[in-house]
This record gives sequence, C-alpha cells and structure tokens, in this order.
Amino acid sequence: MTIIKILYNLMVIMLMPFIMPFGYLYALKRGEDKDFFQRLGFITLPETDSPSIWFHCASVGEVRSIKLITDMMKKDIPGLKVVVSTTSATGKAEAEKSIEPHTAFLLPLENPMAVAHIISYLNVKALIIVDTELWPNLIISAARHTRLFLLNGRMSDKSFKSYRRYRFLFGRMLRKFEHIYTKSDADTEKFAAVTGNINNVSTLGNIKFQTRKPAPEKNFFAFLDGLSIFAAASTHRGEEETAVKAFIESASQDRLVIAPRHKNRIQEAVETARSNGLTVSTLSENSRETQVIVVDRFGTLEELYSISEKIFVGGSMNGTGGHNIYEALQFRRHVCVGHNMSNFREIFELASKYHTVTVVKNSAEMAYYLRNGNNGADFDGLFAEMDSAQNNILNTVGGVIKSVYPS
Repeated sequence: MTIIKILYNLMVIMLMPFIMPFGYLYALKRGEDKDFFQRLGFITLPETDSPSIWFHCASVGEVRSIKLITDMMKKDIPGLKVVVSTTSATGKAEAEKSIEPHTAFLLPLENPMAVAHIISYLNVKALIIVDTELWPNLIISAARHTRLFLLNGRMSDKSFKSYRRYRFLFGRMLRKFEHIYTKSDADTEKFAAVTGNINNVSTLGNIKFQTRKPAPEKNFFAFLDGLSIFAAASTHRGEEETAVKAFIESASQDRLVIAPRHKNRIQEAVETARSNGLTVSTLSENSRETQVIVVDRFGTLEELYSISEKIFVGGSMNGTGGHNIYEALQFRRHVCVGHNMSNFREIFELASKYHTVTVVKNSAEMAYYLRNGNNGADFDGLFAEMDSAQNNILNTVGGVIKSVYPS
C-alpha cells in the first residue's frame, strides 16, 4: 500500500505542471481565475480562536444541501465555526452567499500538507465530506489529524464494480472514515461490501431532497401568464423529438417550453420543433405567440417548473440516468420521466410511492400523460415522509457534531 501511495503521489507531482496551466487558462476563460491558486494550497485563512467543522462539497448542489445543517450548527452551537471547501468556483460563491461560513476556499488538489495546515490552523474538529468526493490525499491526511465522516454517500452500479474489484485500494481508503452515512440501503450494502465492515456504514437518506423552496416570482416567463405550459426540461438528444410529438398528439397544452440540458444544443432543439411544423422562438425573444419556446438563459429552471402544468424531466430516456425530479416536485408538480432514473433512484422511488411521477416509454405514453390528470398524486404524504427524514438527518448529524465538540 505504501508503494502504491508513493507511486500515486509521484504521478500527481508529475502531472501538476501540465494540468495547472491548462486549468488556469480554462478558469481565466470562464472568469474564475481569482481564486485559482487556492487549488495549489495558496489560501489565506482568517484568524480564529474557536474550533470549527469543515465541510467539503463538490459544487453548488452539495453546498445547498448542507444549509439546514449549518443553520442548525450556528443556532445550537454558536461557538463552533463553519468552514466550507468546494471543488468548483461556483460552489465557493454559493457557499459564501447562502451559508456565510467563517471561511470558504477551493480545495487544494491532493496537497496533504495544505490539508494538515488547514486542520491545524482552523482547529478543525471534524471534516465532513459531502457526497462521494474521494480524493485519496485529502482523506488520508484528514484522517491523521481530525475525525472524518462521509455524508450522503452514493455509489453507482458502475463505480461499485470498480471499487469491489480494487477493494484492496478503495476498501483501505474508505475505512479511514469514522462513519459513512449513505443515501439509501442499496448504497449502504455497496459501501459495506467494499470496506468489509457494516458497522461503520448506515443509511441516513438523501440530504439534497430536504429543503422546499417557495415558488419564485414570475420573471423570465411572465409573458406566458395565463397559458397552460408543458415543460420538457434538462433534455438530451432525441428527447426533444419525443416531447414535441407528444405535445402535437395530445393538443392539451397551450405552449411547449424546452430547456435543453446543454446550452450548445439550443439551435438543435429549435430545428427539431420547426421540422415538426411548429412555430418556435427562444426565451430571450419573449414571444407569446409561438407554440414552442426554447430556453436560452441560465438559472430559469425553477421558475419554469413552478409555472408548468405538465413536466417531463430529461436524461431519463437514454443512458444518462435521469436528472433531478425533486426540483419540480417541491412545487407540487406531477412529472413524467423515462425508464432510466438510476442517478436519482431514491427520490424516484419515493415519488413513485406517492404517485407524483409517471414513467413513459414513448411519445404516445407522454401524450396520454399530458391529456390526463395526476392519477391520485399525494404530495402531502410525500412531504410528510420527507420532513420525517429531514428531522432524522438533522438529529443524527447534530449528534455527530455535538460528540465532536460538546457545547
């Protein structure tokens, strides 16, 4: 294991001179170069005279998922500081805006000395890694200097095959965690199989599906007020065609709004609608008259969900594994998806239990969904179970934090 660790670190050292220049140019192009060198460990840390809990999050979604936990910490343990690191610049910005931590920074990539310095300087009582962000040097260094936990652990079927095959590597790394809290029983079984120990792995639920937002004010879609909307959101190639045909066949909605998952496919979505004989415009054109509107702006999805009567969430009719249906469910919107929801299995199974999601295989079944009601959707039951799960998560994580730093 020591030899493998040495070889891994030699590889990191050899690759960094090549990776970092390209990384900096990419960050510069995106306007994210300001804090780029934090990735190398050049971080200015604030003075602190009290202990802290360090959360590491990949990006925006993971940062938002810990807000209830950090709010609880600030209320119940006022002397304890919140520290947040992220892998993305957008995640860091979100942390500074929504969580207001003692400090937020970009994770020093595989720099164990920087990790040890952060833990010592900020008096970090525990590092909680959110989702399966498995950086070997981060995990090994943190386990030596503080207590280490994994929250919202998830292991895809594909990852599980690799982790199990090389469990002599991954098992040793995962055993560095004092406890692993997973999203589902299936994930618990996978982690236990890799680590060889069920005692430090338990199911807690998905912390990303706990906070419900109020419906946003009408802004980008205000020009569609009074019209019934069918939203085809986070779509991939082929799914726009299915949504367009269902929209035409059902003839039950006034407008179809398509929001492609990747913005470089906007024109492709426009051409798909036109080739089926529909009039089309983009969202930025604010045309109320066209039958189809293709979204060409970022940050509009939640508003779209809140105004739509019918919703298809894409990435579910191909091998992508689906996208997050909870973003629509939180506004009490019944959704339809394709057959592949492996990326969001937990929320899909819960939504299925309360009849708030419908699976469709083709345009004919999607048209049937558009023409018919919500088939007994029980949002009260769904949210009651989610609120119970939320309380369990807060109580469990709160107990862990208080055991690390008794107030």
